[in-house]
Amino acid sequence: MRSARTKLIAAACAAGLLAWLGAGAARAAQLGAVTVSHDEAGYRVAFDAVVDAPARQVYAVLSDYAAFVRMSPAIVHVSVEPAPAGSGERVRSVIRSCIWFFCKKVVTVEDVTEPDPQTIVMHIVPGRGDFERGSSLWRVTGEGARTRLHYEATRVARFWIPPLIGPWAIKHTLDQQLQVSMNALELLARQKLSP
Repeated sequence: MRSARTKLIAAACAAGLLAWLGAGAARAAQLGAVTVSHDEAGYRVAFDAVVDAPARQVYAVLSDYAAFVRMSPAIVHVSVEPAPAGSGERVRSVIRSCIWFFCKKVVTVEDVTEPDPQTIVMHIVPGRGDFERGSSLWRVTGEGARTRLHYEATRVARFWIPPLIGPWAIKHTLDQQLQVSMNALELLARQKLSP
């Protein structure tokens, strides 16, 4: 199992490098601008991306929460159980995040619902991880054989993030990780097309 995961991560990293060098396929995941801001309501993150795979398969990958570890080497563990409210799932993820020489394992616990086949909504469970509160939204829109993704999130951390460099450092880290993740998402969604 681990060797298959390692091969998938290596393939995703190679695909990202090829796309960056312009030597990849004519179509590859395209990551738009990543915005990060901070105010009294916490940190806000948003981005758009286009992946070269049909929306149904992209949504299937995004809604397979236990398999998120295949989309990013930064995600070291994910567990999924039914949400206590009886609707949706409770997802606990552990992400290893590094900014310069400082690395931290961050635990996020969210209750996840899927109100329709294009939308995934996540709400932080207070007191169960490293965030006091927050929410996330994925919106998946088909554009022919391709899919447009919109992501937005707010987070209030229970740990200290330097306010002057926080948004810049988070954006710098996300810019590096998201292209790899979007390429991995595209690869996984395309594999769902294969017989």
